[in-house]
Amino acid sequence: MPESKITKQAIAQGFKTLLLKKDFSKISVSDIAGQCGLNRQTFYYHFQDKYELLNWIYYQEAVIPTIDGVTFENWNEHLLSLFKIMKADEAFYIRTIRSEEVYLQGYLQNLTTTVFLQAIEDLDSEHHLDAKDKEFYARFYAYGVSGCIISWIYEGMKSTPEQLAEQLEKLVEDTEKIAYRKYREQVSR
Repeated sequence: MPESKITKQAIAQGFKTLLLKKDFSKISVSDIAGQCGLNRQTFYYHFQDKYELLNWIYYQEAVIPTIDGVTFENWNEHLLSLFKIMKADEAFYIRTIRSEEVYLQGYLQNLTTTVFLQAIEDLDSEHHLDAKDKEFYARFYAYGVSGCIISWIYEGMKSTPEQLAEQLEKLVEDTEKIAYRKYREQVSR
């Protein structure tokens, strides 16, 4: 493993340790560097600020392990995997959401918009929808899914990852059935 990645992981672990003691908003770059036994310049060599560090942690620990190979047929399995990762590091996600809800919600919305846009592209093989509609639908579903995830975290992850994934899967399946039925009605007119 490259030395840069080892240092980034050490900084991330130090940051996560601090989050168990302090609110995100009260943690400074100096605090993080001190926790890791590094100077501030070393921190700034790897990250612009604590938000970039937070983004890096989300991406490395939650996105990379779950995003690769997502299709419309298996999105629910990947979502369940994401929820399990979040649940395993519950304290980190709860502490960051309670301090930086808007940041995590924006992050999740961007990620899920990309996934939904790809799923819509895959489903719309005959190109009935224009690009603006596809983007709107993707943002709509991404907003709903990310809102459910944020609520789940904010409320202390009381339901299991499996329960949350099952609810979202049922919602998408029901929506797909309604859309198909509506499409058939339009075609038969």
